[in-house]
Amino acid sequence: MKIKVIILSISLVILTQTACEIEPVVDPDNPTLAGVLTNASKAQLRVLVTGLEARSRGYFENATEMFGSFAREVAPFFASDPRFGNDWYGTTTYPDFFASNGTYLTPYLAVKQANILIQSVNNTSAVTAEEAAGYIGFAKTMKAYQLLWPLMQQYQNGIRIDVEQTLNPGPIVDYSTALAAIRSLLDEAKTDLQAAGSSFDFNLTMGFSSPAEFLKVNRAIAARAALYAEDFTGALTALNESFMDMAVTPGTREKMYIGPVHVYGNSPDVENPLFYIKDAPTNTILIVHPSMIDDLLPGDERAEKFFQRTNIVNYGPIPFPGEYQDNRWETNSDPIPFIRNEELILIKAEAEARKASPDFAAAFAAINVVRNTWGLADYTDGTPTVDETIEEILFQRRYSLWAEAGHRWIDLRRTGRLDAAHVDLTYDRGDPPSSTELISQVARRASETNWDENN
Repeated sequence: MKIKVIILSISLVILTQTACEIEPVVDPDNPTLAGVLTNASKAQLRVLVTGLEARSRGYFENATEMFGSFAREVAPFFASDPRFGNDWYGTTTYPDFFASNGTYLTPYLAVKQANILIQSVNNTSAVTAEEAAGYIGFAKTMKAYQLLWPLMQQYQNGIRIDVEQTLNPGPIVDYSTALAAIRSLLDEAKTDLQAAGSSFDFNLTMGFSSPAEFLKVNRAIAARAALYAEDFTGALTALNESFMDMAVTPGTREKMYIGPVHVYGNSPDVENPLFYIKDAPTNTILIVHPSMIDDLLPGDERAEKFFQRTNIVNYGPIPFPGEYQDNRWETNSDPIPFIRNEELILIKAEAEARKASPDFAAAFAAINVVRNTWGLADYTDGTPTVDETIEEILFQRRYSLWAEAGHRWIDLRRTGRLDAAHVDLTYDRGDPPSSTELISQVARRASETNWDENN
């Protein structure tokens, strides 16, 4: 939020003639931070909610492009800088990794916005207890979701969870501790949302605009976090409280896209970061990795996501042509779902297969909802194993969740499959690949290391 202060300009003569003190006058159109932290009005709180929604979109582009490059979902044909190809397709993980702010610094800005909203609600008498619970439940949910992104980037390096005091942040905690804290925050938010009454005191552009409906979003995010923590029973419990809908068929495939969205618009708003004009001559475009085309199963209607270009593009640091681009977006203001029904169905499949006593029938049923919806026959296995079933689930996730904030990289890493057997390196490293080393995490930032060493 931009802060602007207007100081009255008074001549030295007047100042010398009067003994009064001149105080700053705050511009009412651009309130200071102090103006919302103490006894904020409802209008101010609603602006903070809007700001949190806006800030919460920032991670998506970088997660899709950078994480997607690591796992060879996409190829960044960005001629503005060769490091997009050299670093994102390379093996280097040095401090201050190139162009990684979007999944580190940017989410923390949203976390800061959430913290300000929570503090403002706690320090005002303008809202009832129910209304306050709604604000806080929303803020904590979005804060937890945003903290997932630096954690997914840093992985075993860990992250800071406590960043409420800018000049006195909490320590960097390890992956498991951070994930547990995120899950705990989601549970706190659940309690707040349950106490928030029947309606919010604010509107949301992402949909799910009541406490009961937004609680389903909270539980969807909790299911994803539980899967990452390998708490499969917890994931299934959260799914049952989410917006998951298993009743999807080829005739109702739009139900796969049920879920909250990031909303975009034209200037001065932010445009959909994944939209590119079809087949436009350009030297800056996100390309579909050719292995995505190679590995498509016959009849898989998810092929509709990929547009074959006539104007084939080239980019020096990546030694293959760009033949396909993203075909999902019609305009530069199309909204983007950030967690949706199709992912939840696939979380259910994985949780059923990996829980202590696997239920392969339930796992296969969930897998087949996805397969059948996109024109594929049932998956069957006469003597199912967990490992084989996970391979199938990850294959479905690869196409269902393609270029949706880097799921493929996270999935392969968390299941121990981030290797040349599962990531096609032949297009950029030769056949056989000259190197099979893959990036598993971005190195801890030099600024973080320097802070800890000097404070």
